[in-house]
Amino acid sequence: MGLLVIKLFWNICLLRAGPELVPTQSWFIGALVAAWLMVSVLGLLVAYPAMAAMLALNIALIGLAATAGIVWFALHVRQFEGRFPATLGAIVGAKALIGALMVIAYAVASDFLLQSISYALLLWSVVVVGAILQRALACPLWLGLLISAASTAIGWVINAATLGRAIAAATGGTTG
Repeated sequence: MGLLVIKLFWNICLLRAGPELVPTQSWFIGALVAAWLMVSVLGLLVAYPAMAAMLALNIALIGLAATAGIVWFALHVRQFEGRFPATLGAIVGAKALIGALMVIAYAVASDFLLQSISYALLLWSVVVVGAILQRALACPLWLGLLISAASTAIGWVINAATLGRAIAAATGGTTG
């Protein structure tokens, strides 16, 4: 079962599959959200060892809330609210997989390569979420990419506005 789930999200990350294939049972979506939160917190703690676990969890929760809110609103505008569970599941599942790759990169990559890998994975994540939104919203890809980039940026802005000092202290002054 676990291998099938990883294969599903790998295909979503490779833009071969979409949110319509994601199971929508509440326990499954809950498990995906939990997996994404765990990977996000682990990634932050590996990247910034001075960061407190609760701060990392708050950063991840704010990012999740921003993404979920924007996705729900976009689906509501298009009158596709019924697609929300599958769309959110596809997004958090894909982000969990890409986040796991980032954690692995932190473990094996040199400092020289790490920043390039980080930017590449961030860009990949924005493209994957944009493609998921394109399918869920039945809209052009450029609009899905715009919403994806906007939700990422809005999450960062909310994190900076609410937790900026704590993030700066934990990251040595860098907030992004």
